[in-house]
Amino acid sequence: MARPKLSSPKQPWLVWIPLRVYELLASLKLAVLVIGVSAVVLGWATLVESRYGTEAVHFGIYGTRWFAALNLLLGLNVLCAALIRFPWKRYQTGFVITHAGILVLLVGTLLTRLGGIDAQLPVFEGKTGHLAFKDTQHFELAVYDAKAGDTSSPGDASAASHPSAETASPSMTIEIPFAAGPFNWRDYDERLFRFPWKLSYRDRGVLYDRDGIRLEVLDYLSNSSYAANAPLKLRVQSRGGESGKKTPPAWQTIELGVRDAGGADSPHSRMGLGSREDLPGGPRVVFWIAGSRSETDAFLKSRPEKPLGTKGVIALCLQGEKYEIPLDELKPNTPFPLGDTGTTVELAELDGRFLAAVLRVSRPGEPAGRMILFADVPEFNQQDVEHGLFGTYWADAAKLAQSLPSETTDAKMLDSARRPRVDILQASDGKLYYRTWAAGQFGGLAPLPMRGNVEVFETTGNPVALAVEEFTPSDKPGRRVVPAPFSKQNSEMQTRQARVRLTVDGHSEEFWLEGLPKDPLGQKPQDDQRRVVAGDGRRVAVTLPWDQIDVGFRLFLHKFERKLDPGTSQASWYSSLVDLVDRQDPKKILEEKVLITLNEPVNFSDPRTGRSYRVYQEAFRGPFKPGDQIFDRLVAGQSQRDELFLSWLTFNYDPGRGLKYFGSLLIVAGIGTMFYMRAYFFRRREHGSEEEC
Repeated sequence: MARPKLSSPKQPWLVWIPLRVYELLASLKLAVLVIGVSAVVLGWATLVESRYGTEAVHFGIYGTRWFAALNLLLGLNVLCAALIRFPWKRYQTGFVITHAGILVLLVGTLLTRLGGIDAQLPVFEGKTGHLAFKDTQHFELAVYDAKAGDTSSPGDASAASHPSAETASPSMTIEIPFAAGPFNWRDYDERLFRFPWKLSYRDRGVLYDRDGIRLEVLDYLSNSSYAANAPLKLRVQSRGGESGKKTPPAWQTIELGVRDAGGADSPHSRMGLGSREDLPGGPRVVFWIAGSRSETDAFLKSRPEKPLGTKGVIALCLQGEKYEIPLDELKPNTPFPLGDTGTTVELAELDGRFLAAVLRVSRPGEPAGRMILFADVPEFNQQDVEHGLFGTYWADAAKLAQSLPSETTDAKMLDSARRPRVDILQASDGKLYYRTWAAGQFGGLAPLPMRGNVEVFETTGNPVALAVEEFTPSDKPGRRVVPAPFSKQNSEMQTRQARVRLTVDGHSEEFWLEGLPKDPLGQKPQDDQRRVVAGDGRRVAVTLPWDQIDVGFRLFLHKFERKLDPGTSQASWYSSLVDLVDRQDPKKILEEKVLITLNEPVNFSDPRTGRSYRVYQEAFRGPFKPGDQIFDRLVAGQSQRDELFLSWLTFNYDPGRGLKYFGSLLIVAGIGTMFYMRAYFFRRREHGSEEEC
């Protein structure tokens, strides 16, 4: 079909350039080029999706800016090709309808990209859910300062024994979008199929830097696991009592590990409990892991400068500043201010049996916390991790025994405290440091080299040589974070990890942060899923949750059913029987006994916004049986169930669905019109014309 020529070299360039661009956008050559490139890209996308899954192809192709630009160029070509032939003739009807259908279809895909929602709502049998998880994530920063209110009851003993941010309301919450992609970042240059993945947008580096709070992302693992770490192996040579022998004593190997301390409520749960080994002649070696840079700084600044006196000295470190408190001068229940931080500590108890100082920590607007510092077993210290307050209790066992009533002391503990001790710490940067304590005196503090050996206790008559034989830094007690191979299946079950650096008022911490799971129960984050950095008079907690949407109603799951293929455990069919319950009034049922099965979605509408969701039965988990932790927690004799299922439902909202259907119908109608009229391809020629002759 010929098109008129609009541009001419005789025209002024301000007129010629726009008209020439208009002609190029309407040209058949551009149409062939764009359609050819689109066909190649779509074929490429099919290959990528077959290998890496839907999320990967959206990340690498469909969700990229260059693919949007390609669609925009196609739309401009279609629009200009139709407009340049205006006014249209009757025989061009099919042509116009087809091009209009393509434009409507492209507009529909644009609306889907801008406002579409695809989220999963997990719900247990007998429970309700209203929050659906999207496949995008964000960092959440919760800022706590002195104005944060106390939401715990005055008699809440658990809050006092284990202070945490859950007992106070954050003064501010900051959500930072995080587009990480579906792969481990280190895989882009090593293991992935050759593809320009770097053209896809990822959030890297500094994501937030405002008001003294800075968040940086250094690395990301879309799928990770924990590998077992070998314990710290030391070669030691204890020379006590061997001075008269010509042959030096033999070297021996000791192993020092760290064990997990239990649940999230344990004061030791972050990096577990350390261990110790006794050496011939009396000395002992202690090892534990620092969970933060603040704890490392406290260890490095733990040298006591003031006289120990009879009851000893507490060395505290907060926000990089050291505070020494002689217990002889600290009266019970008398607050001791830690500079101008607003934090005060007071001696609640001096436990003679365990040689421990129990401190009560107070801050404005928050419940009182508690610290327990042991003079002989520092690996068991209960620190105030939440606020970045760490300490060490130094005491001369002989003098301490004289200052305490004999009936309150333990002879074995006192005898143990008199023995020389080497404390070894794995710092937050993965390096090893050691310090020594003997006869009520601080011996020294230095890095423990990976090669060679160090001599300790030279002046005690019982010198010891130490050398590192084997050491691998741990990210968790006895474990380290390692990347796991990419899997396009069950992405919601994979463990995400982000290596972040969080800085608050100049105080910086670097750590692995485990992403929060798509948890329908809303459980309290574990220590590895929520990290805290203390600043000047405030602290910031960071988590990595999935984005969520409120569907506007509650979905109650009556029963989940499945059918298995004969002779297998493979489900061939499954369904969910649900009620739609009003978001505010649980007694008001909007729709009752709705069955959602495979390949038979249902439509639900949000009563508040009118948004229509298409709900699909996607997957399930279970069955959970009696004895399983989840079953015992949710059922526990409350019903007659002998098994429990978790149903995963997909909520899809597509604002462009109608336009895409309508555009597709227009394309079909336009093509049919062109063939029906036939004049589009075979116009009737005028007989007798010179050209025909």
